[in-house]
Amino acid sequence: MPDFTATNTGTSLSAMAPDSVRKLWHKGVLVGEQTEDFFAQLEGDRKDSPIRTITDTSKGAGQTITFTTGSGYYGRGKQGDAMFTTLTDYEKRQISSFQLKVDWLRHATSINMRAEEVMGLRDEISSQDNVELGKWLGRKKSDQLFATFQLLLPSNNILYASSKTRDTLLSADTLDWNEIVRMGTTLQPLGGKPANIVRSGAKSAPIFSNIVIGTVPALSSLKIDSAYLTLRAQAETRGAENTIFKGGYANVDGHVIKEYNPLDHDGVGAVGSFLNPRAFLATPIVSGGAAAAFDVIGGGADNLSNTRTDIDFFQYFDGFAYPFLENVGGSAFTPASITRYLIIYNKTDSAAGGDAGKWGFYSYTTGNNGQKINVTARLVNGTPLGGVTWNTALNTLNHPTGSIIIQANSKGVPIGSSLMIGASAALRGYGMFRGENMTQKQEGGFITERYIVSVFGQKLYTDRAGRVPSCIRLDHAVSYPDLNLPVVNS
Repeated sequence: MPDFTATNTGTSLSAMAPDSVRKLWHKGVLVGEQTEDFFAQLEGDRKDSPIRTITDTSKGAGQTITFTTGSGYYGRGKQGDAMFTTLTDYEKRQISSFQLKVDWLRHATSINMRAEEVMGLRDEISSQDNVELGKWLGRKKSDQLFATFQLLLPSNNILYASSKTRDTLLSADTLDWNEIVRMGTTLQPLGGKPANIVRSGAKSAPIFSNIVIGTVPALSSLKIDSAYLTLRAQAETRGAENTIFKGGYANVDGHVIKEYNPLDHDGVGAVGSFLNPRAFLATPIVSGGAAAAFDVIGGGADNLSNTRTDIDFFQYFDGFAYPFLENVGGSAFTPASITRYLIIYNKTDSAAGGDAGKWGFYSYTTGNNGQKINVTARLVNGTPLGGVTWNTALNTLNHPTGSIIIQANSKGVPIGSSLMIGASAALRGYGMFRGENMTQKQEGGFITERYIVSVFGQKLYTDRAGRVPSCIRLDHAVSYPDLNLPVVNS
């Protein structure tokens, strides 16, 4: 039975600065300002679609959609007047199948009639709930697929910039022209084919290309790469259509660049993404005599929400046991037990004062439960951490609420990832409901509950040998223009 006392009431909404709330609902929530389902625009029902979809309305919770894959013929054959005389002369069809599990994903909101009357928002709240629930569903689907690429790719599908390792990446080891070319040439022998980037149903000739997906911080390094700048200046179309003037990205060696922009939104939820883990500090950190091990408590832009145990502010950071939909009722994803590092950067002065623009450096192993990270070591004066030594002009042990938390390697270099995907990089299956809106009344109609319901699943595409042929991930250094972090050259 729902807890009706948890509904949005007129009192609770009024407490959120009534003028701001009124303006927000009056103007509506702009769809473009939320990170929704990034991959929806790449969906298609063809085998050469980047994200291949199939719908089976008979499927419900815990059921599976079966995909079949097969290999080509590579036998010797016959030449001249040689005859097919034995069974082994005939090529055998090599096929296999794999299953995509679909399950229910739901969310809900509720409000009572008094809240609508007190705030003067009766029609506006009703008209926006379905939109916001739908946007939540889109973000959830996108997060699940990014998690699949980040956490479940085989090691053969993961590259490191400059052919290094995670902990040897330097500030210069970013996403650039050479790395995109390397991603493409690595993808080809796996059997991956470029995707048809013309959307299903469009009346246009097919256009085949691999797609590079990078965040704004990752792609900022590409924009200043010398080889890329030369292309834009000398090889692109002259005039206003040149990307120098109109913005966007020029193709790199035939690969299309697609920007992914996870916002530091103003909602109560995680910011950043699996491609660039990022969070805000909720509870201030004070250095006074503290032991080496303590909890870093995260939050979104609404930093007062650190008590919400139902929101995983650190879900994108390494070491979190991410709850994949396909693991509902089964074994959860288990992160490896390795040493991980993070930076906490002060955007403003802490209570100690004089440390805006300074940062702290910390390590942890498996202490990320989503709401907090239990760090086990930190950089202090006289005791290096990883490859970083204390610099009084740069480092601090005090951090105020709102400080920015980012993932780093042992050298103190911010790190992230970019993807290259081709045809059928991943599969999406939809069951009996796809973004279905449901409403029910309680308390004689005084309380309205609105639900979003979808039955779906998603999975990496694998060939008959169990390989992932259509996706490469590049792990690399990331440059955040809003953080004044030092350049690490060694």
